[in-house]
Amino acid sequence: MPLDFLFRRSDPRRPEWRALREPYIELPRQIEIAPPPRPALPAPAVAGAPMPDSQIKVRSMSPRQMAEWAHEMYMTGWIGWDEYRAAIPPELHPGYDATIGALTGEFAEPNRPRDMVREWEERLDFAMRHYRPEDEHVRRIERIVSLLRWQDAPRMDA
Repeated sequence: MPLDFLFRRSDPRRPEWRALREPYIELPRQIEIAPPPRPALPAPAVAGAPMPDSQIKVRSMSPRQMAEWAHEMYMTGWIGWDEYRAAIPPELHPGYDATIGALTGEFAEPNRPRDMVREWEERLDFAMRHYRPEDEHVRRIERIVSLLRWQDAPRMDA
């Protein structure tokens, strides 16, 4: 046929046609995406928020006081709604003893004081092991921990 020459790779009459290889598309090499560097803990101050005047000692705070503290931080603008919801201790849920308490063997003690900075640092360690660093859950806990640490820091009142 007159158009057969269009579909041939090379002319068999030329000697180099046997050395030619089939064309192939070269795939791009595997690109490894490194996770972005972990940001520092967020600063405790929110622009325009008044300094909180909380008398609660975060190293000896009960879950009920933690809920009050979180509400105070939310109302003054130091944390957002999602952080506020994350800061409510699960022990305050009425079904805690029947669910989490039954699984762990530890029943709710919402009035027993404990070191909330240490407890929230443990939650942050757990979240960092089981979530991605850029996950919103991790960021919320980082924010809460930074505020608790800030609240625990000695004041420089002048």
